[in-house]
Amino acid sequence: MVSLLLVWLRAAGLVGQALALGGALFALIVLRPPRDGQPDGAVRRTLALAAAGALLAAAAHVGALAVLAVAFADDAGWPVGAVLSSVPGTVGTVRIAVAIVAAAAALMLRRDPGSRWRWALLLAMVAALPVTSALVSHATGRVAGGTWLVILGATHQAGASAWVGGLLCALALAIRPHPEGHIAWLRPFSALAVGAVAVIALTGAALAVEYVATPGAAIGTSYGAMVLTKIALFAALLAMGALNYRALRRRLAPGPAPAASREEPVGALLVRRRVEVEAGLAVVTLFLAAAIASAPPAADVGAQQATLEEVRRVFTPGWPRLQSPSLAELQASSGLGDPDVPRTAEETAWSEFGHNVAGLFILAMGVLATLEQTGRVPWARHWPLLIIALTAFVAYSLDPEGWQTGVVGFWKHMLSPEVLQHRILLALTAAFGLAEWWVRSGRRPGSRWRYVFPVVCIASGVMLLSHGHEVSNAKTAFLMEVTHLPLGLLLLVAGWARWLELRLPPAEGARSARLWGPALAAFGLLLVFYREG
Repeated sequence: MVSLLLVWLRAAGLVGQALALGGALFALIVLRPPRDGQPDGAVRRTLALAAAGALLAAAAHVGALAVLAVAFADDAGWPVGAVLSSVPGTVGTVRIAVAIVAAAAALMLRRDPGSRWRWALLLAMVAALPVTSALVSHATGRVAGGTWLVILGATHQAGASAWVGGLLCALALAIRPHPEGHIAWLRPFSALAVGAVAVIALTGAALAVEYVATPGAAIGTSYGAMVLTKIALFAALLAMGALNYRALRRRLAPGPAPAASREEPVGALLVRRRVEVEAGLAVVTLFLAAAIASAPPAADVGAQQATLEEVRRVFTPGWPRLQSPSLAELQASSGLGDPDVPRTAEETAWSEFGHNVAGLFILAMGVLATLEQTGRVPWARHWPLLIIALTAFVAYSLDPEGWQTGVVGFWKHMLSPEVLQHRILLALTAAFGLAEWWVRSGRRPGSRWRYVFPVVCIASGVMLLSHGHEVSNAKTAFLMEVTHLPLGLLLLVAGWARWLELRLPPAEGARSARLWGPALAAFGLLLVFYREG
């Protein structure tokens, strides 16, 4: 549970850091507030976002220190003093203070944008946030760490924060297209984004050389596989940004925002919807970065690195397992609930059976959803009803050491981060099925419930990308988790494609509509052929 909470808190801190640093740069460089007089609404909202981001970063680190204190608690109570006097505690206290000062400076600038010393204070504080983050990263945790690794890590985080935070500010302003949220100001943001992307690429390559080192480590470790997944997300962000950049240069003429009574051009609407997706993917990338920080660097794994043959065997398709051991056989032959006991053949068979059968359900849903898109099979619109059966099956097959066998008590079971993640995914699946069937049954086709599908897919994708197992052997854990990364990417494709279908006019959304059904089917196929290493 501690490791999972720390990942989520670190992700929240990275999002807050991005809003603080990116918001400050967006307000200063892109919006260019006046030196005299009151700032306009766009500047005020951006500085408010920067302040909120700084407070989020502070709150996340307070939470992280509290979790560490709880984790090391004993009969004498919480060792708050010991935690605060440690390196993470000292750096964390500095980070909290820096974030609070940054929030105060941003709020003061909302009233007086012409104050040079307040701008200098804000920029100094937000620039210190990635430095404090790098001081408690792998750069200082490794024996071979050094000052240059801290500088490299801080620069990488600063570039990512400038880009991601700018995208989030762009999204916040683009929600109101008339007049201040008109997307014409995205042009000056492009120059800032290009510079940030160059910093991210260069420092990311240098960090990969240091922490991953070899192609074998990139493929055979959790750290390396997550880095490759992060590169895939980065490429998707670049593609989305390139599409928006081309649209801004070729389709949208510069000038004042259109009048409120005038209909927004389709090109401008398309850019605004792509900004939604781009900003969403950027936040997902920060969550993945937080998960990467919790894994040991690939270069340090040593003998726990999986071989290419072992990875190939995991991804080699095999006939799905449609039979499983009974609960009595499973309980008699395995150490259920004990992560230090090696997994037995019965546990592997139970897990593969659950994944394979769930894959058959999801494959059927993807095929029916694709048929529905053709308009020739009207009854296929009821495909979400399959999720009800899937939810019941998954509830039975997941984590058999719990209520199925009673080996682990209910509340103790829920304290396991793996079990908690499974239960969250189960709840998301149930919500997804009920809401989507309600929409597709024709009762409320235009209700807000239609957004449950993309939101659940995206949230589930994030969970899979940062998913972990309570297994003591690093190689075994990696071979179990490595298949979750492509599954998470497919869910992101399905979720964002459905999002664009709903957010765009029918003619433009039809292209996205053709993507999510096949993505769902591909997700099911990967589960059907799932094998554990």
